[in-house]
Amino acid sequence: MSKKRIHIVGDLHEVAIQKFTSAGYDVSHSPNYDEKKLLSLAYEAAVIVMTDMVFDENWFDALPNLKLIARRGVGYDNIPVESATQHGVWVTNTPGANAIAVAELAVTLILTVLRKVNQAANSVQKGEVLTYPASLMGHNLSGKIIGLIGYGQIAQNVEKILHGFGAHVLVYSRTKRDTLYGQFVSYDTLLAQSDIISLHIPATPETSGILNHEAFSKMKTNAILINTARAALVDEEALVEAINTGKIAGAGLDTTSYETIKTASPLLNHDQIVITPHIGANTVESEYLTAEKVVASVLDFFDNQKPIYRLN
Repeated sequence: MSKKRIHIVGDLHEVAIQKFTSAGYDVSHSPNYDEKKLLSLAYEAAVIVMTDMVFDENWFDALPNLKLIARRGVGYDNIPVESATQHGVWVTNTPGANAIAVAELAVTLILTVLRKVNQAANSVQKGEVLTYPASLMGHNLSGKIIGLIGYGQIAQNVEKILHGFGAHVLVYSRTKRDTLYGQFVSYDTLLAQSDIISLHIPATPETSGILNHEAFSKMKTNAILINTARAALVDEEALVEAINTGKIAGAGLDTTSYETIKTASPLLNHDQIVITPHIGANTVESEYLTAEKVVASVLDFFDNQKPIYRLN
């Protein structure tokens, strides 16, 4: 076993690679979603840096030297934390590193849906646009009521941005705490009163499908759903039905149940649904901060300390 072997799955900012190699650690790489290469190249690794690729519980037996899984990101529903603990493996993530980036995209999606930006851009490309077309009449963000489900660092950054637009913020989360500008309310109150609902909670067995037929039936008919969190939170079939039947007005999604959406998916080519390919954290600044936090956890581990940002 190489006690200083680090295996990186997918991409990681060069600043992290430089810090690892400068400190004398051996670094290996494998492509994202390539199980065969991961298991082969990471066999001697004490640390594996993971992206959103699912870590199979069976891999613990195939990776006998593994002591730390460093998740490059905030969500860790792809890592079996309980099983890792049973195998004596630490799990860490990078909280807050992408908070500003994801918050900015959430607000971008809100504005894109409200102002029908996709439809407007497409009409120009097709040569169909007229000056001030009635079909592209949108809505102001100012004065709208935005409901935030979850109140972690991403949601708090969304709240700050929305305050600058003159929007009103409602908040629902399991733990009630002081807010900067918003008001804590019950879940049903948030559903009933919000013009826009933005999701900022992890995917767990308890939250899976939390936005379902029942939830959509409680929302305003002009409501818009924004999801930059996890696809599992939303019943996509119920979402499309709710939009098509006028129960809600539209959606902006940065995450869906398929990383590559099937061409037959009803989510595609829908005028009232905007989809981006999971780019919430995809900024230069976010990648740098993420790498810095991965390095901090890994170096803590190799220094025989409990790694910072540990989850178990």
